[in-house]
Amino acid sequence: MAVIGHEKMKKQIKVAIASAKHRNSAPPHMLFSGHPGCGKTSMAKEVAKMLGTDFISVIPEELKNQKNILHLLESLDYNGYDEKGNRIKQIKPTVIFLDECHRLPMYGQEKLGIAMENFSIETGQANRFYWLPYFTLIGATTLTGELSKPFLDRFKLNFFFEPYNLHDSFDIVNYHAKRLEVFITPKAIRDIVRRGRGIPRIMISYLERSRDTLYALQGQVITSNITNHTFENMGIDETGFNKIELKILKALYNAEKAVGLETLAVITGESQKTIKNDIETYLVREEYMSRSGSGRTITPKGRLYLEEQGYVGKKHGRVAISADYVRH
Repeated sequence: MAVIGHEKMKKQIKVAIASAKHRNSAPPHMLFSGHPGCGKTSMAKEVAKMLGTDFISVIPEELKNQKNILHLLESLDYNGYDEKGNRIKQIKPTVIFLDECHRLPMYGQEKLGIAMENFSIETGQANRFYWLPYFTLIGATTLTGELSKPFLDRFKLNFFFEPYNLHDSFDIVNYHAKRLEVFITPKAIRDIVRRGRGIPRIMISYLERSRDTLYALQGQVITSNITNHTFENMGIDETGFNKIELKILKALYNAEKAVGLETLAVITGESQKTIKNDIETYLVREEYMSRSGSGRTITPKGRLYLEEQGYVGKKHGRVAISADYVRH
């Protein structure tokens, strides 16, 4: 498989695909959960590539009524079946991909769940169903807990996508440098990896910005000087923290009590949804901050980081956030 890393996951998928081809059936439905930007979409496309079948990406929110669901299922590959749905030739099960599948309306989860289980769909008449060709649905989500249990149970293969290790991260940046047709030094790759948090989406973005800096300076090779110049312009520090994250940590550092999400949105100028789903994820996972029903607080690790990096201290002082901004 062309996807870098996730070796155990890829072995399981290869086994499932080999078995499906031998049985002239479809691989089990798969749920890809875990951190955003870690390759869920790329892996789903790779499954379709290995199967040699169609890949259909669907916006979950669109599957809110029978008409839209039928329209999706009508686009499946019906070749290889007789008029009653019996397999008479080698079939090519379509891969349906639902990114952020936790956004699928409950109606869609119910109806699509039945299709996933029985490979049939209601005709609109009472207790009448119409057969469907075999397909594999791959759902990607960062919020597994928001899926209904019946829908969740339809996924027989569940995989969790974690951030990449340093070795795989290096390979990812190197691979995409070749794809972008730019030369880059090993030290510059390490600069990107150190700040990339093991998330391909972030590392590739940093690589592309470094390429832009290279061309703007009319250079030939992305060196450490180029990446450092890029990160300085982007406001990314040596560890990978951006300005918004540092604003949050500083606000928590200066607060005497837990700070509410609404307050952080005011301080940073970001939406509460963006802070909760995107920005806080890394800070909480790496234990720089914690969150509870009473609000957000900085951890000893987060406090130490700000102090050691010189972001807070005697020069900055310690000013308590106004009580108006503190959620008890």
